[in-house]
Amino acid sequence: MARINSISHRRGDSGQRRPLCSVRLLLFVVLFVIILPLLIWVQAQYYEAIISSSSVIASDGDVVVNRNNGASSSSTTTPTTIAYAISLIKCSDFQSSTSGLLDAATILRHSIHKQSIRTPSSGSKYDYKLYAIVHTNAASCSNILSDLGYEIIVKDSPVQAEEIRGEYLRKHIHKEWCCGSDEFVKLLAYTILDHPIVVHTDIDFMYVKPMDDLYDAMLLPSSEEGGRLARERIEMEYPDKVMPEKIDAFLTRDYHQVIPGRKAAFQAGFIVLRPDMDTFHRYLEIIREGNYVEGFSRENGWGGKGYGGVVGSMAMQGLPAYFYDEIKPNTSVELNGCRYNHMGADIFYDDVPNFIRKYKDLHGKCRRNVEGCEDCRKTDVELIKNIHFTNCRKPWNCAGKGGTQKGYIDPRTADYDHCMKVIRKWHEMRTDLEDSIKEITGDTAVFDGQKGEYKKDIFMGHCNDDGQDGYIPISASKDAMATAAEQIWSVKW
Repeated sequence: MARINSISHRRGDSGQRRPLCSVRLLLFVVLFVIILPLLIWVQAQYYEAIISSSSVIASDGDVVVNRNNGASSSSTTTPTTIAYAISLIKCSDFQSSTSGLLDAATILRHSIHKQSIRTPSSGSKYDYKLYAIVHTNAASCSNILSDLGYEIIVKDSPVQAEEIRGEYLRKHIHKEWCCGSDEFVKLLAYTILDHPIVVHTDIDFMYVKPMDDLYDAMLLPSSEEGGRLARERIEMEYPDKVMPEKIDAFLTRDYHQVIPGRKAAFQAGFIVLRPDMDTFHRYLEIIREGNYVEGFSRENGWGGKGYGGVVGSMAMQGLPAYFYDEIKPNTSVELNGCRYNHMGADIFYDDVPNFIRKYKDLHGKCRRNVEGCEDCRKTDVELIKNIHFTNCRKPWNCAGKGGTQKGYIDPRTADYDHCMKVIRKWHEMRTDLEDSIKEITGDTAVFDGQKGEYKKDIFMGHCNDDGQDGYIPISASKDAMATAAEQIWSVKW
């Protein structure tokens, strides 16, 4: 007791001992309950900032190291992921070799990456995921697409010819370019429901600029500033038309095939769509009904509305045009075909295809039936958003000659000099990939694919002669390609 008293005396007054203990207890509570958690939170924010400075958000939401240049997304919020889909209906045809198709898929994949948030210099805020809709006929050659990062969807055509009730369509669909009823597998793009937007293209396609404005216009209300500004920047085929409030699709038309007085078909190599099972099933019912009128009159084609008489009109050239004009009107936007899905094609009534000489009063006029039509054969390549390699031929076919012979760049429908600029864009993209492979892996074998001397200023060493047989495929080893895929695109082989 004396000891306690002496200690109390040194503190000044034994009567103050309990309040002092209470203060200390309060300070202890403040330290461990409030201040310590706050310090832990600050430290966590610091390390998160370090991680985000060297990472991007992958399409599955995981953080992956950005090995391109160390730059990062401007936000730690998981970006919206757009689905990019292609359809593989057969392994090869007379237009492309198997090695050409493989390189086409590789460069298409690289171009998507270059125009996404995973390449910070692109300025895009959207991520991507790749899909390959593979017809059962082409399943045997689809494995390499999986290696490139495409999720494979192997399906038969959703409608078989024998299911079609309309006699003419049922008996003739198998003759349609390119693949008869097999081409209807492209409609499966509408069933990819894990993403708000699906972009479906042919494999002979390449992106050269981001398409954020299209995505913003589909996802943001026009009443919001972001949605309004996006809509103002979009280059439409008919700028005076009012966009629908809800946009279900962006598309382009195949004007270079238009017959005087007829309707333009859809260009089946490119569409930006809102996935929807109801839309998918409505398409299938239209096909099964088979209300397709033969001939070339104004009442031919789908529904007897004039959507026929051109290449592909019984399948994916005529059907979507009919669908968005007649079945779901005011839900789509037609884009400027010189900027989007650029083919460098003649859209004037000058020559082939489908121009009848007796229409002398139409000679030289625009097939869109408007004044001041842009000549896509002369479009500045710096204005082009993406390219569809059709009229200018496939870059992997080394088409370096102009003329009407098979495989040449046809002066009746395309401009040779313009096509050379367009084709060079693809070879530049391939060179960018090859340089990245060499930088990451040290594999100099990739440069074996750049030893060609044919028109090297255009083909950049990827061709040693004119034509398909002159093409030199990408020469990286499988191991080098696997390493590059993991580090460039964040894909594991």
